[in-house]
Amino acid sequence: MGAEWKRQETINRKNSKLRVRVEHVFGYMEECLHGMSSRVVGFARNAAYNTLTNLVYNLCRYEQVMRLGMN
Repeated sequence: MGAEWKRQETINRKNSKLRVRVEHVFGYMEECLHGMSSRVVGFARNAAYNTLTNLVYNLCRYEQVMRLGMN
């Protein structure tokens, strides 16, 4: 029973590391970019809005990585 518990703990730790990285991205978009909801009509406009939002996030993240020397 102890080995199964250790295995499950290892799996949970790996999953939580991935989950926190994803949640931080969406949290940043929610706080700094005023949310992920768009009020545009049409699939093409919605896709463009999401693409630009992701581009802005990536530019902000790039600036942060360069500033902190994490490359």
